[in-house]
Amino acid sequence: MLMPSSTTQTKRLGLILSGGAAFGLAHIGALQVLEEADVRIDAIGGTSAGAMIGAAIAAGKSVREITQVAYRINWLHMARPTLSRYGFISFRKLESLMNDWLGHATFADLKIPFICVGTDVLTGEPRIFSQGSVAHAVRISASVPPIIVPAQEDGRYYVDGGFSNNLPIQPVEEMGVDVTLAINLFGKASRMPRNYIAYAQLILGHMLTRSAGDPNRATVLVTPNLAEQLAGWFRRSYVDLGREAMQEKLPELMAALG
Repeated sequence: MLMPSSTTQTKRLGLILSGGAAFGLAHIGALQVLEEADVRIDAIGGTSAGAMIGAAIAAGKSVREITQVAYRINWLHMARPTLSRYGFISFRKLESLMNDWLGHATFADLKIPFICVGTDVLTGEPRIFSQGSVAHAVRISASVPPIIVPAQEDGRYYVDGGFSNNLPIQPVEEMGVDVTLAINLFGKASRMPRNYIAYAQLILGHMLTRSAGDPNRATVLVTPNLAEQLAGWFRRSYVDLGREAMQEKLPELMAALG
């Protein structure tokens, strides 16, 4: 398990997991490599799909269990149709699912410090969630507008954190870590996408990545080769691509950790 128990690692590592819908499976592949290398994670920040996986790791779930759950769930488990002026899908089921899985955990209950990001509907500003219900914060972070209706917190409405900070490197830096490892699910493409959906996905990915500033701010930046893939459904090949990208960067990470 990726728990703070290693005695050989002297520097504190902060892990940042970007949003990216079904591409989030690539995070699992990267986590498998970290677990096999006995890398200790001391703080986690995530957005959208990255918030879902990051919360599970912070709660002490094993990479194996997360993998099993990710392969098992689908949109029917997370979403339900709804009538709203602000969208037509509700993520209440996702919040319920996360609550059941994490035992209704608050941020204070987590084994590893964790933050996730939402976007204020009225101002467009990011909000860093670090207190209260983990499941509710994750639901906010994953509520992609205008499809999924916003969620309320403290009398304000919030949507997917990807629109204001899809790769929250700086917030994790502020959690007292020495090294940051950022896994960005939206990278560069080597050729024009094969169809309109992949093209739109690529352009949106560039916008979301830059919403948080320079991704190279991280000590180590991992970008799985997903840019020419389609994120419209869950594919196990994404896990393999995440593994490959993390394995390539593992020597750089181990050097940074000293």
